Amino acid sequence: MNKTININLDGFAFKIEEEAYERLNEYIETLKNRLGNDEEAREVIADIESRIAELFHFKCQGCTIALSDVEEIIHTIGEPSEIVDEEEAETQENAGKSTSSSSSTYVGKRSLFRDPDDRILGGVCAGLGAYFDVDPLVFRIIAVVTTLMSVGVVPIIYIILWIAMPKAKTLGQRIEMRGGITFKKMGDNIKEEYEAVSSKLKEYKNKPNYKRMQQRANKTGDAMASGLYQLLNIFGIILGIGIVIWSVLSIMGLVGFFAFKDTIMGLAVSDGNHFLASVPDRFLSHMDQTLLSAATFLVVGIPFLVILYLGLKLIFHFKGHGKVIGMTALILWLAGIVLVFFTGVRIAKSFEQTGNVSEQHSLMASSAETIYLKPAATEANGNNRDYLMDMDHLELFSADGELIIEGAPVINITHGDRFQMTIDKKARGLNEEEAEFNAQNTVYNWSQNDSIVYLDKRFIIAEEALVRNQKVFVTIQIPYGKQLEVSPYLDRFINEY
Repeated sequence: MNKTININLDGFAFKIEEEAYERLNEYIETLKNRLGNDEEAREVIADIESRIAELFHFKCQGCTIALSDVEEIIHTIGEPSEIVDEEEAETQENAGKSTSSSSSTYVGKRSLFRDPDDRILGGVCAGLGAYFDVDPLVFRIIAVVTTLMSVGVVPIIYIILWIAMPKAKTLGQRIEMRGGITFKKMGDNIKEEYEAVSSKLKEYKNKPNYKRMQQRANKTGDAMASGLYQLLNIFGIILGIGIVIWSVLSIMGLVGFFAFKDTIMGLAVSDGNHFLASVPDRFLSHMDQTLLSAATFLVVGIPFLVILYLGLKLIFHFKGHGKVIGMTALILWLAGIVLVFFTGVRIAKSFEQTGNVSEQHSLMASSAETIYLKPAATEANGNNRDYLMDMDHLELFSADGELIIEGAPVINITHGDRFQMTIDKKARGLNEEEAEFNAQNTVYNWSQNDSIVYLDKRFIIAEEALVRNQKVFVTIQIPYGKQLEVSPYLDRFINEY
């Protein structure tokens, strides 16, 4: 059981715990030591004691004042170190012995604070005015004018300063905001801040119609507060409903896209060209697509779910485990980021290994003196194809709603004893087997009619293979003594002859 003491403070009787009394007495004595013992300092001490008495009377009417109450009030008014620094107090005391003017002025460090007592929005301009000892109206005019000229830049700067500048809550912070104050001004500040309104109310309470007007004012104030609360509540519910509808539609759209992405991508292009649906299958494995879909859902979907939760909380005002939900959402979102990185590394590794498939064909001997190389007539429908894009040495087309991926072969001409052709197909993959599979499913067509060899100008990557840097090298060996004639349409594909 804590021991209690009865004290009288500024004409009020209070019952206070012994620990709380010792803390309060220590606080006031420290203030007296730091402020000095002249008339103005004593006025400041008296004003602070009066303010403490008012706060005690407000917080504990008939109850015992605890140590926590004293600590809270000291935090509100400010610690002695916040009001007068110890070194500055000693300097002031020593200077007071030689001059009388220095003893009445406390000169401390000047810091940026937002002024809550002279604010229109956040008190930034008022804080800047106090810091630079300039009328805040100057900064407000500058802010308005530059806002009109800067097209929204100044409001962003204002918001940043609002966040960065702390609010001057205690008396010490208010003094520090102005960088210096006389004891007289300090006392005036306390009087103006804490006693002016109460003194007027005391005079007004003596009037006979005060209680009747007070009751009416209380009822009116309660009605206005209730109306304002209801209005804000309705606005919050409407805002919450809008947020919930928007987030639900966004989540449904996201889920629907992943569930029916092939159909959606197919319908995205008109005239029956549904090639977009096959694009992921041509460049990514099913595992990569699954991992990338999961990662995208986490990265994009988690914020929508958090917004949905906030909207529901705004509507129903339920008490949820906000920290737990927030941490869980953050962990899942970071997991999505990690999964995106992991999938990207996996896709990059699918180009590591190189596979090579070689096909050797013996050509029919011809009695003709000249061998002719001509392009194959396999592009009769080439005019019906729509060019899409280039990708490295490959070209993408759409034909009859299908995606076609083609590349240009490299043709080499050599001379030897035999009339033969070798086709080397190369591709990349996650491992050697996969790379050889991608190379094997690279289609290159050719044919021969006596002394004429028809060569395709393009090779095609089959649907079964992933696009992995496929290349085709064609080597034709011409027998000695034979002449070679190459069609102009094949000139650009032939390396040397």
